[in-house]
Amino acid sequence: MVASRLIERLDGAITVASEPLQREYLKAERAGAIARLGLLPDARFALSGLRTQNQRHKDPLLSAWIHLVDGQIDHFDTIAPKAVEKFQRALELAESAGHLPMQALASAWLANCAFNASDIPALTRHIAAALNLAEPDQHAARARVGLVLADAYRCGGDDANSQTWYLRARAHASADGDSSMISAMLHNIASMRSGQIALADAFGRADTEQARKALLEAESTANYDWGTGVASLSTLVPVIRAQFLVVLGRFDEAARLFNDHLDRARHEGMAHREPRLLADRAWCHVRLGQVAQALADARAAETGVAGQRDADDRAATYARLARIHRHGGRDGVADALQAQAEAALAEHQAEQVALREALDRTLAGLEK
Repeated sequence: MVASRLIERLDGAITVASEPLQREYLKAERAGAIARLGLLPDARFALSGLRTQNQRHKDPLLSAWIHLVDGQIDHFDTIAPKAVEKFQRALELAESAGHLPMQALASAWLANCAFNASDIPALTRHIAAALNLAEPDQHAARARVGLVLADAYRCGGDDANSQTWYLRARAHASADGDSSMISAMLHNIASMRSGQIALADAFGRADTEQARKALLEAESTANYDWGTGVASLSTLVPVIRAQFLVVLGRFDEAARLFNDHLDRARHEGMAHREPRLLADRAWCHVRLGQVAQALADARAAETGVAGQRDADDRAATYARLARIHRHGGRDGVADALQAQAEAALAEHQAEQVALREALDRTLAGLEK
C-alpha cells in the first residue's frame, strides 16, 4: 500500500496514544482513510476490529466512528444509498455525545450523499451544518464540504464559484495529507467536464479542442491515482476517457473502453447513467458500421432513458438517439426524440438555476 501523509500521521499518533479510546478513534480515522483509498478489504478488517473493541468500551463516539467508516466503505464500494443511513446514525450518535467535530464530519458526508441523490433541501441543510460546526482547522470536514460545494456549483453552471470551492477543498486536503480527497476532486472535475462536453456533442455542438485538453487532464488524473495508490475511483477514468474519445471521433477506441469497463461501472455506482453511456456506445457502432451492435445498444438505451434520474442524462440520451435514427434515415423518429431531448435540456437548465439560487441562499451570512 502506498501510504498517504494522512495515514503516516495517523500511524504515528496511534503509536504514541496513551488513552485506549483515543487510540481506537485514531484507528477508526485510519480505517476511513484506507476506505477512501479504495482498499476496502483492509478497511473492513479494521472495522471488524473496531467493533470488537467497542463491545468492551460501549462508547458513543467510537460507535459514531464505526458507523461513519461503515458508510464510507459502502460509498466507495458501490456509492450505495444505504451509506446515508450509516452517516445519519453517526451524526445522531455524535449529537448524543455532544461531539461537534464528528457532527461536522458526518454532516459533510451527508451533504455528499444528498448531492449524489439530487436532494437539494437535504444538500443545503447538511452544507450549512457542516460549515457552522467545523472549526477552521478541521480539514477533513471542510475538504469534504468544500468538494460538495464545488461539484454542486459546477453542476449548477457556476464555474467561478465552483473553482473557488475546489481551491478551498484542495487546500484543506493538502493540509491533511489526504491524497484520496485530491484524487476525488480531480475525478469529479474530469467527470463533470466529460458530462458537459458529451452533452454538447450529443446536440451537435461539441468543442473538440476543449475535449482534447480535457482528455489529457483525465489521463493525468489516472497517473495521479497510480502514483499515490488511490484505487477507489479507478473505473471512472476509462468511462470518462471513452466519452471524450466519442467527441473526438475516435470511435473504435471509445467502443473498446465502453466494452471493457461499462459492466464494472454499472456495479460501482454508475447504473443510473447506463442508458446515456449505451447511447454513446451505440453512436460509436453506427459510425463504425456495426449495425447489429448499434441496434442492440440503441434499443437498450431507449428502454431506460425515461428512468434516468438526472435531466442532463436524459437530454444527452435522447439527443444521441435522435442522431442515431437520423443517421439511419428515420427522420420522423429522430424529430420526436429530438423534441424530448430539448424538453429535458430545458428542465436541466431550470434545475441549474434552482440549484445555484439554493446554494447562494445557504451560504449567505455563513462563515466560509
